[in-house]
Amino acid sequence: MSIVLDSRVIRMTRWLLDQTEPRSTADLAADLGLSERVVRYRLGSVERYLKSEGATLTRRRGSGLVVEVDDDRRIEILADLDERVGAPRVYTPEEREHLLVAGLLWEAPNVIPLESLTADLEVSKTSARRDLQRAEPWLENNSVPLVRKPGKGIVVAGTERQIRRAMVQLFLEAVPADVLEELSRNNFDEAHMVNVRVPTGIRDRLATLPLQECSRAVVNCSDQLGSLAGNSELVLSMYLAVTVARCQTGHRIQIDPGYQVSLIEHPAASAATALCRALAGQGVIDIQANEVPGITEYLLGLNALADVKREEVNISAMLDEVLAVAALEIHPSLAEDPELRHGLALHLGRLAVRLRHGLPVHNPLLAEVAHRYPDVHAVAGKVAELLARHFDGRPISADEVGFITMYLSGAMERAHLRPRRKALVVCPTGMATAWVLVSRVQAEFPELSISEVLSARSYGGLDVVEFDVVISTVALPDAGVPVVVVSPLLSQSDVARVSALL
Repeated sequence: MSIVLDSRVIRMTRWLLDQTEPRSTADLAADLGLSERVVRYRLGSVERYLKSEGATLTRRRGSGLVVEVDDDRRIEILADLDERVGAPRVYTPEEREHLLVAGLLWEAPNVIPLESLTADLEVSKTSARRDLQRAEPWLENNSVPLVRKPGKGIVVAGTERQIRRAMVQLFLEAVPADVLEELSRNNFDEAHMVNVRVPTGIRDRLATLPLQECSRAVVNCSDQLGSLAGNSELVLSMYLAVTVARCQTGHRIQIDPGYQVSLIEHPAASAATALCRALAGQGVIDIQANEVPGITEYLLGLNALADVKREEVNISAMLDEVLAVAALEIHPSLAEDPELRHGLALHLGRLAVRLRHGLPVHNPLLAEVAHRYPDVHAVAGKVAELLARHFDGRPISADEVGFITMYLSGAMERAHLRPRRKALVVCPTGMATAWVLVSRVQAEFPELSISEVLSARSYGGLDVVEFDVVISTVALPDAGVPVVVVSPLLSQSDVARVSALL
């Protein structure tokens, strides 16, 4: 009888079958991005499976693990693992975050029901919501913030240009560099490391990208491209592959007409045109002319990366000054927030590239963040004045001020420097019913603090001014605080009305 394996056990088994000499559990864990505890926990399943297939997992003291089996049988076992496409999928929290972000970016600008994401990850809604909360800073840092549509689902807000850039960034973070290098040289079906070192969900996404063809196009156009710094050839190939995939699904880039003309007239546009012709010549896709400006813009950013890296010391000093202003004007703890420092450092690097080449930026949430965080927005304006001095007096746009506001306000939310809005829950009878409602409210609205739970009788004698909202299962007399009447199970329509009020 065939032994049921999950995706994690399959990856571990593949890795062990690939080794020609004993390797430690630490090596196995590091290569697969797992903890040693997780590896040790699943080794028993690996061992039982290998034994059922006529192989032996041997532990050699001082050396590590090795699979003892003849070459023909090894090939047959690997073929059996290839056929287990329906195996239960098991991911680490970080892998789940990558998959959630990939799903959102892939479907953008369409709204995705949360149920679809939980089905893909094979996790509960509660786990998916936790993963989303952890992924939100990454989305904000990459200019595609998460937007919740009550009763409908979730979506990322951003232009097609921002979505493509975020997709490239995600792959560069989620997939080991040597795996991407292998995929750039080989057909996906012939690549080996991707099956071992990349979790199933991300692997499925990579399979749709023509990375090898795009890499070949970059090599063929090397004369027009000139010398690219570091791993820029691979990054450019990935951007082209994402561009092709998005074009094939009907998503076209939109650029302001005036800016589009300036990009088309830029000398780098000839290299971008050559890349498009090279891709068409390989039968990948005939990229339309309106995509050339987007590729040109990306090329300009890549060509500036080496210069930005040489300015790293200046950016670091600039960052210290920014955080000093934030600490003085808002709260001292912001100066010691590592996530804020990391996010702003990345953003300042991108800002340097944009200012050097006169590239515009659009912040779709500018009006909203300015309205919601007026005090932080004012501080962000002071930061922008400071930055302008560092960039030879070049003005910092209002959109950039909005992004700085988002970084600072996000840090304040993480540190709970802003009081959460207080909610009062009221039920006429039965505390069991009340606590069912409380659990539903906390699940749907984690930003609310349930300060108190009362019966309808007790509500009449209470001063409710200290609460921001009252959520009740029955109508209540007006006491100067907004009241939302809902069912004890908090239906989707109830969620929509509470969201609208908040």
